[in-house]
Amino acid sequence: MRKTEDHHDEGRVAEEAARWFASLQGEAATGDDWLAFERWILASPAHARAYEQLERLWVDLDQAEIARELGGRPLVAAARRVRGQADASRRASGRSDPTRRRLWIGAGGAIAAALVVAVGVGLKPSGAPGQVYATAPGQTRTVTLADGTRIQLNSASRITVRFDRDARRVEMADAEAVFDVTHDARRPFLISAGDRQVRVVGTQFNLRRRDGLMDLTVSRGTVEVRPADRLDAQPTKVTVGQELTHAEGQPAQVLKVADPDVAFAWTNGQLIYRDQPLSAVAADLTRRFGTPVRAADARTAALRFSGVLVVDNQADVLRRLSAYAPVRVERTATEIILHHR
Repeated sequence: MRKTEDHHDEGRVAEEAARWFASLQGEAATGDDWLAFERWILASPAHARAYEQLERLWVDLDQAEIARELGGRPLVAAARRVRGQADASRRASGRSDPTRRRLWIGAGGAIAAALVVAVGVGLKPSGAPGQVYATAPGQTRTVTLADGTRIQLNSASRITVRFDRDARRVEMADAEAVFDVTHDARRPFLISAGDRQVRVVGTQFNLRRRDGLMDLTVSRGTVEVRPADRLDAQPTKVTVGQELTHAEGQPAQVLKVADPDVAFAWTNGQLIYRDQPLSAVAADLTRRFGTPVRAADARTAALRFSGVLVVDNQADVLRRLSAYAPVRVERTATEIILHHR
């Protein structure tokens, strides 16, 4: 009789945890909701254990290894069904990001119900390695993470994503990406970019790490930047309309006013330059089209360029570049060389 009562109590706590999990995913959750949730968590160790299990399972929903292990269990079936419906609705209606977020909030109830089943059968997720997302030269890609965060990867980029219980972590190699991070005050979004750590709760920004240079531009919210080896240091806060640049290995960094549209232009098929060296333009075109583009000599590489390049096809882009800048384009079998004209 006692075992039956214990099982009933576990089921009740799991259902309560699922309801809290679903309701707190939304932006509509108020401060009073969070206070009530804290009271519920502190009321019993069983509450904290049940909610922690739900969080772990949610983090692992996107892992292929977990999906294979669970096979046709209700947890994975519900997750696949709800995600499929949300993606189909978004494609059909062309909805904006806030609408997509509401779709996930609505889906949270269905997924949370499936999670209760998983908790009831004592499912314990295993640790999973980070997921690598990469693009080849000339390729861009958009990925949506398990928490709803959306990442747009520029050409020739590589990042590694890992979700832990206490944080969402990204390792940024040579890459450029727009991050639209889902708000989660309990699990910050941490990006390692060379010798800097970028800390996010919920915001949108473009982060570029190329050739030892980091460039961060914020279009919504606030981002904190710290030295990776001094995480207890006072952070530099970058907010809307600001840009932070940093050369790896140097102690200094520069924070200035910037137009986010310039940093985000690549997502619309444009490259915008304001007094940039031609060597930077050549590097961007190499990543965009795959064929190596280089300056013929140091004098050409140092030429300053300002302008907007529409990156539709390589031949037209090079034609426009030679019209805007004093350069002549030479094509060989293996590369494209820019000469001072």
